[in-house]
Amino acid sequence: ISERYGPVFTVHLGPRRIVVLCGHEAVKEALVDQAEEFGGRGGQATFDWLFKGYGVAFSNGERAKQLRRFSITTLRDFGVGKRGIEERIQEEVGFLIEALRGTHGAFIDPTFFLSRTVSNVISSIVFGDRFDYENKEFLSLLRMMLGSFQFTATSMGQ
Repeated sequence: ISERYGPVFTVHLGPRRIVVLCGHEAVKEALVDQAEEFGGRGGQATFDWLFKGYGVAFSNGERAKQLRRFSITTLRDFGVGKRGIEERIQEEVGFLIEALRGTHGAFIDPTFFLSRTVSNVISSIVFGDRFDYENKEFLSLLRMMLGSFQFTATSMGQ
């Protein structure tokens, strides 16, 4: 499509206009050279209704800047950027590798494996402990989160 319309064009997905940037130069111009204009996030009806424009992932403008600044400071207090976090990530990657070896080379969808890994890194930062990959409560929470994300991808969730 970019060969016909150029490196920046608009597509319509239902009632929503989506600006598409193709290539390094177009992305750099938008996100670096014109960061103020392109720094916001698009609306998503379900999240807008649930979070009312609050939250690190769902806010825009000055509120977003303040929340991100606060989050970065808080994460640093938890040890992000320090050796302890790297060790937690490496430890969790070890559990991921062990779980992948347990598939004995079968074709798998890595989504759930990676979700468990990322969730456990976050859990170890926030709570100081990780969940076993087969923990029923942990798996239930992950399924609920996945269900929420899948719903927001539907036309009803938009």
